[in-house]
Amino acid sequence: MKINIYIVIYLLIFMIFSLSTIFSIGKTDQFIKQIIFWIVSFFILFSSFYINYSNMIRYPYFYILYIFSLFILFLTLIFPTKENIWFNIGGFYIQPSEFTRIIFLLTLTLFISKNVDYLKNNFFLFISFLIISPFIFFIGLQPDLGMILLYLLTWIIIVINFISLRQILILFLIFSILSLFAWHFILKDYQKLRIITFLNPDIDPLKYGYNSKQLKITIGSAGFWGKGFGNSTQAKLGFLPAAETDFILASFIEERGILGFLIYSLVFLLLLKALIFESNFIKDPLGQVFANILVIHLAVKFLLTSAINLSLFPIVGLAVPFLSYGGSHLISDFILLSIWNNFRYS
Repeated sequence: MKINIYIVIYLLIFMIFSLSTIFSIGKTDQFIKQIIFWIVSFFILFSSFYINYSNMIRYPYFYILYIFSLFILFLTLIFPTKENIWFNIGGFYIQPSEFTRIIFLLTLTLFISKNVDYLKNNFFLFISFLIISPFIFFIGLQPDLGMILLYLLTWIIIVINFISLRQILILFLIFSILSLFAWHFILKDYQKLRIITFLNPDIDPLKYGYNSKQLKITIGSAGFWGKGFGNSTQAKLGFLPAAETDFILASFIEERGILGFLIYSLVFLLLLKALIFESNFIKDPLGQVFANILVIHLAVKFLLTSAINLSLFPIVGLAVPFLSYGGSHLISDFILLSIWNNFRYS
């Protein structure tokens, strides 16, 4: 068992980007914790030499994990947690919806691998959504709009590869109706105001439009070359909220400029390219489907979080892949890479 050296190099580059940004904006406590999260993540990846994580997608493990993941999401609704999203365990916040992403992707992998020839049938298309709808339902009740978008966009981009143009138009109509329903009956007032202020930040620049405005100031003040390591003002002085989590990419750009964003994007694309190239050598058909789904998911996450940090999309809470402070998103992404690695070198 082994792993592609280029993938390891790209992940190490992300680690340097992440840790240096958290440290440079003065988040010392988070910096120390993030070192631990990176060590644990790499341990999980290299443990795939000895542990077959791909068994998670096989009977009976998958069905147990599927039920358990929904149970964990349910627990966030009945026990007091931070914003109904995180559990606090020994001073570390754990976000269950990040880990259930793993089971979500495995669910799609199993269904598509068995029914790839039937997805043009509306019944099977509906079933593909039905089996992942419990995740959407429980996360929607938290509510965590960022994770809902990530889950839904991943599913949409995946099934679009298999369905007809007519079905795509029907999906667009259905989700337009559901969006109207969500606007009137599901979204909280603050979530609506975030969308409204994205379209017109001057409506409420000091409250709901504040984050969007600070993002624009942060990116605009960076220029092409950035302000230099440790010289940020928006992030370091606290003007930019969530500077080490949801908006860490903006913090990174403030110090390293648009050039830094281009380098981050290039490394991410190289990681995806390596995954795509190596996936050609996967012999297990189930592994091939999982590899394709993983690449799509990571690409969606990268594009969505980049658009948010560049103030090109309404603000929703979502960790920037391989960059944001936090262990839940980082460890879950490394588990996904470990599953991929098992398929690649089994």
